[in-house]
Amino acid sequence: MRKSTTVMVVTALCAIGLTVSARAQSGPVGNATNAIGELVIVQTDGVQQRLQGKGNVPIYEGDVLKTNDSSQALIVFAEGIQVALNENTSFKLLSRWEKDKPTTLILRLKQGEVWVKTSGGPKLFEVETPVATAAVKETEFNLKVEEDGQSTITVIEGVVQFGTAFNTWGVKPSTVSYAKRGQKCTKPAPADATAIASWTDGVRASKR
Repeated sequence: MRKSTTVMVVTALCAIGLTVSARAQSGPVGNATNAIGELVIVQTDGVQQRLQGKGNVPIYEGDVLKTNDSSQALIVFAEGIQVALNENTSFKLLSRWEKDKPTTLILRLKQGEVWVKTSGGPKLFEVETPVATAAVKETEFNLKVEEDGQSTITVIEGVVQFGTAFNTWGVKPSTVSYAKRGQKCTKPAPADATAIASWTDGVRASKR
């Protein structure tokens, strides 16, 4: 019995060591730098980290980030990508690798609302929702996902390729497009882009 227990403990420690080693080798893809309320970061091994206020918590591929009621957070990714999370938001960080091409960072947004801004040239960055995908190059936009998966994108600067399995629109500044399950994205229509991201003012204040 003692031998069996020892083996189990050693095996568990080895597994933890391998997980930590793999994360260290892959390196962080960004950092959580500010949270109003609390940001919860769930690692691939189930370990949770929490950020309250300003900080510098490394974020890795495979992590799930969550905010609850009255909570917001700001994430700064490599190469000039900023992402703010509104309350009750959850997403997972993934990536896509294609032969002879740079890796594309993917934010899989399950629910809630995010603001995204990229700078310093085109980026390989996408936001996936349950019903649509927003392909980003150099832009600023707001994307909200309802409980039923309906996704609403409002572009502030640049152009975002927003599409479902049925169609894709190039959504331009000061326009909005909607995507519902099993339907085409709506044609971009005029929108008040300056007001749509006003919810980010508080959590972005530390970056100004």
